[in-house]
Amino acid sequence: MSQVLFLSDPSQSDVSPILGMANELIIQGEKVTFFSSDEFKAPIEQIGADFKAYNQELNIFQGQKAIDEEEKPKSGLISALLEPMKFIDDILVQIRGLKFDYAVFSPSYPYANIITQLLGIPKTEQVAYN
Repeated sequence: MSQVLFLSDPSQSDVSPILGMANELIIQGEKVTFFSSDEFKAPIEQIGADFKAYNQELNIFQGQKAIDEEEKPKSGLISALLEPMKFIDDILVQIRGLKFDYAVFSPSYPYANIITQLLGIPKTEQVAYN
């Protein structure tokens, strides 16, 4: 049985295709840990995957509140580009002690290459076909 890390940005168009793949791997006996936002917790846990949530303060997939009310909110993605290691470190802390055999990620996932290199595991990009 392999341990598989799933990384997805939390949008229906990205979660749905790799959720299906995660389900198939679980049926085949693989152990899946799946990162997404809280809105996808129920469907991820329903297939039998271990759900991990992005830290709300570091969630690059949603806008962040501005410190100054007159200031426009920063995009989570812009913040992540300016400070990517905060986001990556949060994921690494949450999976500390777990050993993965490979990772599967959605095409738009920004840090899959860095995370898989740090973990020393191969990666598979799930391509969605229309």
